[in-house]
Amino acid sequence: MSAKRSLPKVGLPLLGGCTGVAKEARPPKGRTPIPEHRPTHFRLPTRGAAAPLAPLASHLRHSHAAFTLVEVLIAVAIFAMTSTVLMSAFVNALLARESAANYDLFNADIRAVRMQLLLEPSLDDAEDGGDYESFHCGDASWEAQIAPTNVVDLFQVQLYIRFSDPPEGLPSDYSEMLYLLRPTWSESDERSDLLQDKREALEDSRGGFNF
Repeated sequence: MSAKRSLPKVGLPLLGGCTGVAKEARPPKGRTPIPEHRPTHFRLPTRGAAAPLAPLASHLRHSHAAFTLVEVLIAVAIFAMTSTVLMSAFVNALLARESAANYDLFNADIRAVRMQLLLEPSLDDAEDGGDYESFHCGDASWEAQIAPTNVVDLFQVQLYIRFSDPPEGLPSDYSEMLYLLRPTWSESDERSDLLQDKREALEDSRGGFNF
């Protein structure tokens, strides 16, 4: 039989310069052993290990911070179309406002010329017409065709007006039909005949009833 080889026991220095074999410390009898808490060491990643992730993070950062050429072109096209629509709407609103203002001025001059017709006391002078310097449409020349109706002192009047410088977009010629009650335009003979005709028509409608 071969002899067993025994490992040499390493001696630890003891107090007083003596050497001895280290033994595991045992708690005294009657006491519960306290578990030993060893600190946990966390290992931080080294610079070399994080280096491969740097290009990917840089690519993601740049991809979220910028727009592509196609996106920029689409945005410019949308902005151009929106600007065109808004500008055309604004121009149309301005033109409509200007047209409404010119139309009001045109009607004001028409009313002024119509007043000249109403101020004529004579039928002949009203048919001859006259000239009037308007405020917004230049010089206005007017005339009228007048015809009596079946009603006493009521006349049918066709008024014609021509402006020398009307506002842009409005006609220079204007005409209208009027019914005017003008006693001064009636002649005495015609009025008497008309009243006699109306009296006879009223008596005929009564049919001989006496009131």
